[in-house]
Amino acid sequence: MRKTLKSLLFLTFSLTLFGEDIDLIFTNANIITMNNPKDIQEAIAIKNGKIYQVGRNEEILKLSSEKTKKVNLDGKTIIPGMVDTHLHFLRYGLTFYQIRGNGKSKEEIIEEVKAKSTLVGDKDWIRGRGWNETTWENPQLPLAKDLDGVSKNNPVVLFRSDNHAIWVNSKALELASITKNTQDPEGGNILRDKDGNPSGILVDSAMNLVLDKLPELSEEELEKAYITADKEYSKMGLTTIFDAGDDVSIPLVQKLLKENKIKTRVNVILDPKTTEKYIAKKVLAKDSMINDKMAITGFKIKYDGALGSRGAYMLEEYSDQKGNFGNKLMTTEKLNQLVNNAYELGYQPHVHAIGDKANKEVLDSFEKLFKEKNKDNTELRYGIVHSQILSPQDIKRYKELDIIAIMQPIHATSDMNMAENRVGSERIKGAYAWKTLKDNGVLITGGSDSPNDYVEPLYGIHAAVTRKDHQNLPIDGWYANEALDIYSSLEIYTKNPAYLWKMEKKLGTIEKGKYADLVILNENILNIPKDDLWKVKPVMTLINGEVTYHK
Repeated sequence: MRKTLKSLLFLTFSLTLFGEDIDLIFTNANIITMNNPKDIQEAIAIKNGKIYQVGRNEEILKLSSEKTKKVNLDGKTIIPGMVDTHLHFLRYGLTFYQIRGNGKSKEEIIEEVKAKSTLVGDKDWIRGRGWNETTWENPQLPLAKDLDGVSKNNPVVLFRSDNHAIWVNSKALELASITKNTQDPEGGNILRDKDGNPSGILVDSAMNLVLDKLPELSEEELEKAYITADKEYSKMGLTTIFDAGDDVSIPLVQKLLKENKIKTRVNVILDPKTTEKYIAKKVLAKDSMINDKMAITGFKIKYDGALGSRGAYMLEEYSDQKGNFGNKLMTTEKLNQLVNNAYELGYQPHVHAIGDKANKEVLDSFEKLFKEKNKDNTELRYGIVHSQILSPQDIKRYKELDIIAIMQPIHATSDMNMAENRVGSERIKGAYAWKTLKDNGVLITGGSDSPNDYVEPLYGIHAAVTRKDHQNLPIDGWYANEALDIYSSLEIYTKNPAYLWKMEKKLGTIEKGKYADLVILNENILNIPKDDLWKVKPVMTLINGEVTYHK
């Protein structure tokens, strides 16, 4: 018996020593584990989709066997898989098949609409997104008549880059029965010409007058969009996304994950309409936790509009539009009700708040709930999405309440051409203030709000570190006092999102037992010139130890 036991122990020791179960080993790497700034390792062993061991080359190579695939990275950098905590999965995929206005002039967009109208059937809808008038040579809002000449029979709907306004043609206005006599809906605006006629721009809730007329996309179109977006995410080093509702098809995403047609981990934040259905049916969050590849953890709550379209809800009027305080998209009572519903059912409220008054009232709502339920946010982990324009006192309240700031660093460099015009020289000091938030002890997560802005996480890291665009302007950075260091910027795209999802024991850092969600970069991101950060490219992405992208 003793001899048999010794044999078994020797066999177990041999298997561990010689690593017959190790699938993959990377050596000669620069591994930024994200456990702490000084924890840099050389090699990593992966087994059954998880990190088996991290350490020095010689100790990790001892685990290998003839069956182990060994890859010498020649000094390339490994970081944890990057995470975007606020984007729109389906919308991004659809941009590859619809009009894509990001970075284009008004004239270029009109030409694309003209070309599209010759390809689609008569009276078919033409859709697109990404226009931003503040980047045009003549930074004026476009008009319906600009589109009428190239799309007389086809209704056109083009979302602004912030997704809080649409540009439509006269045919779309006609189908939505929007006339001079149509009243602005609560929480929205129908922009008009000097005679009171609709101009072709609809803001916030007014968009629904047209959007409710849009025909549904086919499942084939949806599937193609999801698969396209998924491949692009891996190419950019994204391994997990928080899909911020609006148009997510939960059954289809489940199906595509099950069929292994998409690889990215998906944390669904339910859109407002689906949120209401879950509340009515009293669907508990614990019953929505599907698996570690897909879960439903949050309710998306839209509390105000966007800064670019002057819909963000402000404490004082807009500096460039007297009498306008922005749009509050629901009553305070409704907000409190939704936050309470989220608590009772076990979901995290992801509340959209851009303006300083919107942020104040959301903080008030969270604080009210915490006091009533005798809870603190270290357990609940509630977050405010965007956290964009903040008053000094509310920055302190973020920490006092331990609220997570779900921010998009790329927005600062996209908005810097108009943000100060909107809010003035004093309020801008509390805008896009991630350094001040971090210095006050607030946990920040990073994202993009894609396709409203660039989805590439390395673009976001560049924006967080330099406060510059891709021409590296302005030279000294836009309000550079709010710039983060590189390591802190990496944290907001790796470690911190895992905490927000309550998955910090499985994701976010490179250590034994966690999922092998990894990104291999072509540069050492900690050492290169800061201005070059946006040029860094992933050469390989792994999810669950599976290579999902390889250059």
